[in-house]
Amino acid sequence: MARPQAFERSEVLSSALQVFWQKGYDGASVQDLVDATGLNRGSLYNSFGDKAELFGEVMELYKSQSPTKPMVMAPDDADVSLLFANFFQKLVDRADSDIDHKGCLFTNTAAGFYGCSDEMTQWVCETLESMEALFVRLIERGQEFDDISSAAEPVKLARFLIAAAQGLNVMARTGADTHMLQDIADQTLEALNT
Repeated sequence: MARPQAFERSEVLSSALQVFWQKGYDGASVQDLVDATGLNRGSLYNSFGDKAELFGEVMELYKSQSPTKPMVMAPDDADVSLLFANFFQKLVDRADSDIDHKGCLFTNTAAGFYGCSDEMTQWVCETLESMEALFVRLIERGQEFDDISSAAEPVKLARFLIAAAQGLNVMARTGADTHMLQDIADQTLEALNT
């Protein structure tokens, strides 16, 4: 009887993430995933299910590394305007270091750059809703402590910030230079003070 192949699940997911990020969901073949992960097809299917299920796990891994993570983990007394400034700076820095112009895997998926199943569409919608709830909560807290102008309606401002972040990610994918992306980030942050 053959011994099951031992592997580190997180390493396999990280390797698969790079394939999906580089080639997209539709462009990534099972053979690409086999080559990148070092698993044979049987092990890949037995451990992760089909390609869509593997992509779902990869997206959860990607989400766990999101630039919003410090915002989620921030203490209640954190300067909210600084949290948003750091978030947008991370988007610019990530794009600046991305020589292949892969963009943001989440944004690419949300924008339909990759084929989406109903499950993926639902996951994207839930992730955006979660992001909006986080931003609204932070904006309300920022307004309470005068870190952010109280003139803006929290939900509307949160939606604007999310749209600006997604737009910045799309611009990064098209190869926009760092100065352009920084201009987008800087102008977006102005909305916190008006």
